[in-house]
Amino acid sequence: MKFLFRAIFVFCLAAGLPVHAQWGAIGGLLGGGGGGGDVDAVLTSGTKIIVFTTIATDLAVSSALQMLEAFPPEQVEAIKNTFVKYNELKAKRGAEGQLDSDSATLASDGFKEMEKLKVADYQKGKSQVVRSAYTKMGLAMAADALAATQLPTFVKSGSSAISSLASNPLQITKLGRLKVVVGTVTVLAKAVPSQINSIKTVRELAKKIAEAEGVQLGEAKLSLTSIDPEALNQQIKSKEEEG
Repeated sequence: MKFLFRAIFVFCLAAGLPVHAQWGAIGGLLGGGGGGGDVDAVLTSGTKIIVFTTIATDLAVSSALQMLEAFPPEQVEAIKNTFVKYNELKAKRGAEGQLDSDSATLASDGFKEMEKLKVADYQKGKSQVVRSAYTKMGLAMAADALAATQLPTFVKSGSSAISSLASNPLQITKLGRLKVVVGTVTVLAKAVPSQINSIKTVRELAKKIAEAEGVQLGEAKLSLTSIDPEALNQQIKSKEEEG
């Protein structure tokens, strides 16, 4: 192996290739992750999934806080505090504004607590808030379901890319970024399915409140078939304009 390494190195020098190209050739031939383009594609894919899930989760949390207004403040204070912490972390997000592992966990915890709420406890006169919350949660749940189909697959490809990059000392910065992305997606792969189930339960609660108060509900069907953050934002915006 040392002989092969030396031979490739000498070949690269003879060809007049710069040092970084030598490492790329050696890394590629020895399975060391020299294919930067492939890693860039993995990073782009992972980031897109995270951003898409972030938009869906932000919408879900916003609609949850809206629905909680239908219940006595003292009864839902702890749940609100969980979502408030989520929004505090949201305010501290970096320039790209992506969801992190802690935020994903807070959102899931908040919805799990909402599952315990009872129809009998809602406040009459505030039932109208469930109409908008129901529609937004439906859109968020559908977006989460779409993301959930790709999360496990990305974890596998991302983990493979990390193993590939680990042997290339010139890719240490990119390796660090990739580990963060894969780590976040790994958390999402566990949290999102659970969150979908919780949102489904909470929407059933909203439906029962609406039926008790004679409030007409509307459904929001996701028009997307691929992970497209911009298109999801546009659909959310159009639903908000519809009221």
